[in-house]
Amino acid sequence: MEEKRNVKKRILITVVILFLIQLLAGIPTPGVNLNYFKSLLEQNTTAGLFDVLSGNGLSNLSITMLSITPYITASIILQLLTIVIRPLEKLQRSGEVGQQTFKKYTVILGVFLAFAEAFGFAYGFGQRGLLLSFKWYWVMLVTIIWAGVALFLMLAGEYIEKKGFGNGISLILLFNILSSYPADAMTIYKRFLQGYGFDKGLRNSICICIILVVLFAFTVYIQFIEKKILVEYSSKTVGDVKSERSFFPVKLCPGTVVPVIFASSLMAIPTLVASLMGKDFWIANMLNSSMWFDPEHISYSGGAIIYVVLIFMFTYFYTEMIINPLEIANNFKKTGGTIPNIRPGQDTANYLTKEIRKTITIGAVALSLIALVPCVLSGLFNISKLSFAGTSIIIIVGVIVETLDRLNAEVKANKMKLI
Repeated sequence: MEEKRNVKKRILITVVILFLIQLLAGIPTPGVNLNYFKSLLEQNTTAGLFDVLSGNGLSNLSITMLSITPYITASIILQLLTIVIRPLEKLQRSGEVGQQTFKKYTVILGVFLAFAEAFGFAYGFGQRGLLLSFKWYWVMLVTIIWAGVALFLMLAGEYIEKKGFGNGISLILLFNILSSYPADAMTIYKRFLQGYGFDKGLRNSICICIILVVLFAFTVYIQFIEKKILVEYSSKTVGDVKSERSFFPVKLCPGTVVPVIFASSLMAIPTLVASLMGKDFWIANMLNSSMWFDPEHISYSGGAIIYVVLIFMFTYFYTEMIINPLEIANNFKKTGGTIPNIRPGQDTANYLTKEIRKTITIGAVALSLIALVPCVLSGLFNISKLSFAGTSIIIIVGVIVETLDRLNAEVKANKMKLI
């Protein structure tokens, strides 16, 4: 009974914190032109990713403008640094204590990036109309507000992780995305339903619903599907040898939303830098997903290839970070487990590496297809902003599945019912 009350208390703490964050997102930043970024985001769906991740904080210029994007950027940087800095890689692989220390480093770097990004936006865009009065004290005030709130949200995410329920950063990201859906529903309504009459409007509504249901169903499917590798365990008794069978699961998408978020974030950075400089670079246009699949700018569609390559790269990279075939093979050997027709030790590790890569390659293809859906729709139907599909669906499904898995594990561990 005590465990049941404890879980409910943690869930309540989580809900209250997430609700308060959404209230903060409705508070406008003082001294800024609230409509400044709306035209930019209408022309650039890649930069619009930051708006979606911040819960429309960028387009509305609320005090949560940066939200947890500095934390995400810091996480990307540190993950990439593990390739060249061995102590960081060892820290990440050194169990729960190492993971907690790695998160602290991420928060510290996230705070530094939050102040750098806030000052860059306030100063760079402020002198071109973002600030109603471009004075040094307004630049500093806005910088402190945006960076301070970003720090608060990072700490809130960590607090949810420790005292609440679930991955705090992921849940904040989930609620930010869901908060952008009403505005996107209005975009869909104006583009496909308004003024089309009852019959055509009904057909369009049915088509949109079918597309969304299929996308969500496919995303859920790839989150749950896994390849099962047969493992046999032998145990000797007096005068007899018994063999037990088990399966080692390899998820189709072990990194869930991480590869797509990392790839999308890297694609958006050059576009934002170009906007900050007030320049128009060809490479920035090519990385702008609103230019892809547009018959009038077909050469820019090469950016979609770069996007897919990045998704594949981060899928392989992140999987290597969380799955170590050699370590798994050694654990099999210690516990008497063998894969049929595969020698224990290095041969098992090589076999696991091969099977894992084959599986996650299929997963990367699936993630790429889902992520490209809004890009295709944007190019073909001239939709400036659409977060119903692509990255947002992958994030929503991934976070919900992760949270439900944690909840189920908690319930089973304590042998209780929440209701």
